Amino acid sequence: MRRWEFDIGWSAIRLLQALHLAKVLRVAPAMDVRPNITVPDADTLKALLSHRFQAMTDYQRNVFMPALREEARYAGAKLRRLLPRRLRRGLVNDGRWLKPDSRAQLSEWVAQRPRIRTLVEYRARLATLLEARGHDAAERLRQLQAWCREAEESGIAALQAYAARLKGYTLVGG
Repeated sequence: MRRWEFDIGWSAIRLLQALHLAKVLRVAPAMDVRPNITVPDADTLKALLSHRFQAMTDYQRNVFMPALREEARYAGAKLRRLLPRRLRRGLVNDGRWLKPDSRAQLSEWVAQRPRIRTLVEYRARLATLLEARGHDAAERLRQLQAWCREAEESGIAALQAYAARLKGYTLVGG
């Protein structure tokens, strides 16, 4: 839930709790970022698996959008003209909801831009890591550490900053 959103259901529960008519048994832990973490650990993995959507939203906001703006600036065009909104949304979800011709157009556009292609590949690898259904936490942690190491070696500043931030994810409260 975003800061400006209002959850009327939670408000009703809290009101009933204040009137001693209900009891809150569990509250989901929030995600926080620890500074100066050099290698992702079990806390990082637990936070990522609990807050997959937020992690992928952070990737879209902090890696994709700055890269797209820079690409537009480099091309000397506005982002709307460089890449229509439906295709920008397609970048975020791998074109899953696009029509086949739009998906082909997006693939062609990405193929022409090596930096964007790299970001798409890293996003897909991170999504695969977070959506895997295996129970081997040690293997997942190794994959996450490898992903962070490769992202830092990529030479793309926004991706490096995201990897540094991702390593510090942890759960608080709850």
